[in-house]
Amino acid sequence: MIDEGILSKESRLIALYGVNAQNSPFLKILNDTFKELNLVDFAIGLNINPEDFPYMVREMPKSKVKMALYEPEYQEVVVPLLDYSENCIRRSGICDGAYVGDGKLFGKCFYPAALELMLACEGVNLKNSRVLLLGAGTIANTILPLLGVMGSKKIAVADSIVERAAEILEKNSVSLATVECDILWFENGMVVDVSEYDMIVNAVDIHAHSDKRVITVKGENDQLVLLDFVRGKSSFDKIASKLGCRKLGSTEWMLSTALSVAGEWLDTEVKCDDYEKIIKNYNKAE
Repeated sequence: MIDEGILSKESRLIALYGVNAQNSPFLKILNDTFKELNLVDFAIGLNINPEDFPYMVREMPKSKVKMALYEPEYQEVVVPLLDYSENCIRRSGICDGAYVGDGKLFGKCFYPAALELMLACEGVNLKNSRVLLLGAGTIANTILPLLGVMGSKKIAVADSIVERAAEILEKNSVSLATVECDILWFENGMVVDVSEYDMIVNAVDIHAHSDKRVITVKGENDQLVLLDFVRGKSSFDKIASKLGCRKLGSTEWMLSTALSVAGEWLDTEVKCDDYEKIIKNYNKAE
C-alpha cells in the first residue's frame, strides 16, 4: 500500500482492482513508471473478492478514487457494470480501466495503445508480416484490428471453435481489407511450422502457466517474435529459448500499459526513451 505521508495535494490515485492486487507485479510497475516519469501520482492495490467486486465498481463514482485499472480476472466481469464503453470494449467484451465523469463510469481499453507502444519501442515492424493469432476471444478482438492497420500481409486466426474465428475476422473486415486471412482449428499442443510466420501471438489463455503447452513448434526461425499476454513465465519462454528468437510479454506488456495509462490519464508525454530506461532496469534486476 502507498504510505499516505508521501502523497501531496496534487497526487492522483489510480486503484488497481484484483483478487490479490496488493501483490501484483503490475502494481509495482505502475508506481515505478510514475516515479520514473517524475509524477506525484500513485496506484494503490485493492484486494477484492469476486462476490464484492460488483458493489465496489458501482460505488466507485461516489469514492475519492476516480480512475481504476482491472487485473485480468475482472476485465470481462466489469463490462456490464459500466455506464459507458468505448468502441474497443463494445467490440471485444474486455475492459482494463475505467474513470469517473459526471457521476458515471466510463470504460477504457488500453490494449491497442499499449500494443502499439510496445511494438514501436521494441522496434517490431509489422509491415508485410505473417501473423498467427492463437485464440479468437476477447483479447484477440482488441488487437486484431491493429495488426491489420499496422500492415500485416497475412493473419491466420486459430481457435477451437472455427465459427468464432470466422466471426472475429468478419467483425474486423474493414481493418483487414488488405490482409490475406486464414482460419485454423486450434487444439492444445497444435504443431506450428514457425518458418511460415513472423509473429505468433498467444491470446488463448491469459491465465496460463509455464507448464501449459499451447503449441508444438517445428522448423527454425530465429527472427520470429513471440507475443504473450501471460503474467510471468509461460510456455512461450521455452519456445523462444529453443528457437533463439524474441519473446515479448509479461514485463514489456505491463510496462507499455503503465506508460499508456500515464499518457492517457496523467497528462504526461510518453517516449520510447522512458520505456527503454525502465525495461533496462527490470532486466538488470532479473
